[in-house]
Amino acid sequence: MLDHTGQRRVRYEDTFRALGNYLDTNRFTQVSIVETPEGFLIKGYVVSEDFSGYHVIPTTYLFTNEDIDALLEAAYGRRRRR
Repeated sequence: MLDHTGQRRVRYEDTFRALGNYLDTNRFTQVSIVETPEGFLIKGYVVSEDFSGYHVIPTTYLFTNEDIDALLEAAYGRRRRR
């Protein structure tokens, strides 16, 4: 995966850490991640809760390279604040 300039590779460790934070924050479970030329395809279940209890909702999302850049920028921002 290339960075937003298209010249340097982004470390997979950083990318997966940022994706993992998104998945944890949005309560994903049973996740599959597939890298595509457009970005990363995420398929899993989102846990939701309402007055009748917990539910799992099947969800598929394509994180484009631009989406990944935004996640990485947010992750780098969180690390700088520490």
